[in-house]
Amino acid sequence: MKAFPKNLLPRIPFGITTVLLIVTIAGAAAVNYKQDKDVDRTKIPEKLEAATPFQRWITNLKNKGLTVEADDFRLKEENEIYNTQWMTVYNIDDTGVMDQFNANISKYLKNKGVVYSPSDRQFIDYRNEPRDGYGANQIHYYGLRDDKLVDARLLDCSTNLNCYFDRAYFLDNDVFAVSEISRNLDKRADNIPPCGVSDVCIYTIKIHLVDLNKNSRLVYESKPFETNLALLIPKL
Repeated sequence: MKAFPKNLLPRIPFGITTVLLIVTIAGAAAVNYKQDKDVDRTKIPEKLEAATPFQRWITNLKNKGLTVEADDFRLKEENEIYNTQWMTVYNIDDTGVMDQFNANISKYLKNKGVVYSPSDRQFIDYRNEPRDGYGANQIHYYGLRDDKLVDARLLDCSTNLNCYFDRAYFLDNDVFAVSEISRNLDKRADNIPPCGVSDVCIYTIKIHLVDLNKNSRLVYESKPFETNLALLIPKL
């Protein structure tokens, strides 16, 4: 993955930095465990359902002919988000790190498909095109977490399933959601029946709810529906 030009930034020892970041996150997750353990997570959380970006998104889907309700989504899986293979962590006290951050953070302000956190110190790039070393099926996260700068590929989807990242938005500075439209098949299956983007295929919508503090990604999936994705995408 491409993070920064090699001659611009000194790195601190990668293993040490990443371990410290994950230990910090694990501590935060432990503090929140008691509060969360009694919450029914099989359904979309109230915080997400009540969020203005979610309401606008689901209303837009209905206006485009997709009858989707918040109650249609059910928890499909839960994963951690930080993977040392796909992330680079910098110490903001190192020479040049904050200068490069300040140059990068405002670079995509006017780009459709790039959304910023309320603090404007983080962004999610979900553009459906190859860019900056990332594929069209990959989500790029970039931003400050405490005294660290994190540059990471936090999510990808399977092109074999005609996947398309439809929308992304922050709920606060720690939590964001990404919606994915893809065929309702297991991406790990050996023999995936062919069905092109321009064909009528069976799809579901997955909402990836990411909590950066808890190192958690909850995936909620809708009921299946049929559509021609090539005709649907321009309407979204």
